[in-house]
Amino acid sequence: MQVENYLKIHQPIIYQTFVNSLKTNRLSHAYLLSGNPGTPLFEIAKHLAKSILCDDPSPLACNSCITCLRVDDDNYPDLFIFDGSKATIGKDNVVAIENAFDKKAFESKGIRIYILNLVENMTIEAVNSILKFLEEPGAETYAFLTTNNENSILPTILSRCQILRLKLTERREVINEAIGFGVNKDDAELLSYFYNCGELIYDILADEEEKERYENVKNIYESLLNSLRDNDFNKAIYFAEKDIIPSIKTKESMRLFIDILIQTFEDLLNIQNHCDIYLNSYEESLKDLSNKLPHIQESLIELLKNRSLINANVSTALLCDHIINYITKEKI
Repeated sequence: MQVENYLKIHQPIIYQTFVNSLKTNRLSHAYLLSGNPGTPLFEIAKHLAKSILCDDPSPLACNSCITCLRVDDDNYPDLFIFDGSKATIGKDNVVAIENAFDKKAFESKGIRIYILNLVENMTIEAVNSILKFLEEPGAETYAFLTTNNENSILPTILSRCQILRLKLTERREVINEAIGFGVNKDDAELLSYFYNCGELIYDILADEEEKERYENVKNIYESLLNSLRDNDFNKAIYFAEKDIIPSIKTKESMRLFIDILIQTFEDLLNIQNHCDIYLNSYEESLKDLSNKLPHIQESLIELLKNRSLINANVSTALLCDHIINYITKEKI
């Protein structure tokens, strides 16, 4: 995504703050990017780091010099990245940064940078280690930390960082922006729940692996909607056992499936309360289901509860079976 354009349009305060610091050579040694899930925290952190390293910033990273291209290819030895969205950040990761930064920088610039994405996903030992590192930053050393939950971050970490808080873009604006990039309307509506940036939605769908996972879940979701509309809930349960459970094998796919159901039930409640909905591409199906499903509000609460079980050692098959049975059971 074109991060600089995104910052100019959607996060102008962050853009101007960082640009001014870069121009006056008054950068903080540590930044904490804070934003709701769906905001492009990691993409921004990497671009700001790249802007410090860039051979010809104008005013942020040029994206075309050798240094920028190496950063994009994850081939810059003085830039360390650990992504808490993919794996827990442990003490060994922090030690790896400390050991590397104790030595002379590989590159002639002498600048070392580390990015810790979603620091709420760090172990206690890693947090304690990074605290000491933040307290005594070396010369020409910079840190970019990100979080979806600022309240979960220790005050001692917050006090050592300059906090840059991202504001949410209104969801309908995100949908229209994604459509402007060529994303299908139904995909823009569904994915705007997860990504608060239209261009990021476009980038996700351009990634073959991400697109395949999303389209698999989307197809299952649409088939489930059709089976529920038939008003034969036994058919829906049979469909879940035959097609849904065998197809959703990973926690990531299960999380995506539940989140799509959550936004569906939120829109079902909106319909019942005569409010606007976001999934307009599915309006006919949702209006039909708002009169057929027995306990929409209770089902939404149950979905939210079960989402938190995904990271526990709960079988995705059992979780899926429970969810489908719950939303189709007769009202008590």
